[in-house]
Amino acid sequence: MPRLPRVHIEGSAYYVTCKGLQNQVIFKDKRDYEMYFGLLKKYKEQYNVKLYAYTLMHNHLHLLMEVDDKTSISTLMHDLSSSYTKYFNGRYQRKGHLFRERFKAALIEKDPLLLLNLSAYIHLNPKRLNLAIQARTYPHSSYALYLDYLQQNDRGLNIKSEVDGIVNQLLGENYADFVSRMADNEEFLKTHKKLRKGMVGSKEFIKKVKSEIEKQRAQAQVEETPTPVNSENDADGKKKLLIGVGTALMLVTLSVSGVYVYFNYMRNETKQTSEPVVQAPGVVQEEEKRLNDTVWQITLMTLDGKLFRNDHISFIKGKFISAYFSRLDFPQINYSVVVDGDKIIWETMQRSSQGKLSWRGEVKNGQMNGIINLRENGKQPQDFSFKSFKYRRR
Repeated sequence: MPRLPRVHIEGSAYYVTCKGLQNQVIFKDKRDYEMYFGLLKKYKEQYNVKLYAYTLMHNHLHLLMEVDDKTSISTLMHDLSSSYTKYFNGRYQRKGHLFRERFKAALIEKDPLLLLNLSAYIHLNPKRLNLAIQARTYPHSSYALYLDYLQQNDRGLNIKSEVDGIVNQLLGENYADFVSRMADNEEFLKTHKKLRKGMVGSKEFIKKVKSEIEKQRAQAQVEETPTPVNSENDADGKKKLLIGVGTALMLVTLSVSGVYVYFNYMRNETKQTSEPVVQAPGVVQEEEKRLNDTVWQITLMTLDGKLFRNDHISFIKGKFISAYFSRLDFPQINYSVVVDGDKIIWETMQRSSQGKLSWRGEVKNGQMNGIINLRENGKQPQDFSFKSFKYRRR
């Protein structure tokens, strides 16, 4: 499944896969599986999710589910994966990421027959990978619920209505017979190829999804164009920067040590008391070349000096990306560069279904520091400072 922008189409579902980092094992025993099911139940209820089918395997998982228009699939999967990672790391005394940086999700038209086919595809995965002699006997999938719901334990996930809605499409045919029949269906065996395209459904549905993606990209391109940077020094030797981003300006005070003290948000009509940086022709292009194709390891700190996490950010082929925030669905994006004496100043804004993320950094003598403003939908804004501790050129 490709990395398409996350869009939400009313009346659609998601086919989600998560894999362990470098294909490492993410479920070692029954306790691990049960912990994930417990977290899945928690967030299913919290975010009002409909769960149609699932399969957990030793190094990856498959989920077929639906979220409402108030829920972001990225928020759901981030919370689910983060909570399980904390459990797993604590139990096995390890650190760092457990899952690959970004889960994969295909947008699915919520057609009952299509959901029926995809449930069979999910349930056949353990047999396909030789984890079970018969798919129906695999203990960590929803297959058994499709065979005889009333006699099976669904781990408190309460998906009876979802299962019934799918099984009813069989018009009396036994579900196991249907799955067996589909396993020999040549067209069905191409399901994985369809999922890789990131959207599955009728021509009308695909057209609607593509239209929404283009609309989102066009909107993001308009909002992510940063305005020039202005600067001035105050009597205390601190530098004040007026950073224009979208329809707002941020007044940021930097101490001599590079720690960012506070943000004030003002409208565009605020008067600017300093002149923009004047650059000779061609200077920005040369500085972009110096920053391009570099990867920086950084430490993120809250503004009160507490460690938040480590991250690495990349400037590759004119695009900026953060390894950590890409998990929250913030895409790679263009960035702007200006020169202020012996410093390279860069900034960008990322937008996703999660909200907005503004970056600004300074590079001097091979060191980088900067600020981040994160505005997630429905949450309080968060401000961070960051500082590099290592970088390399690709």
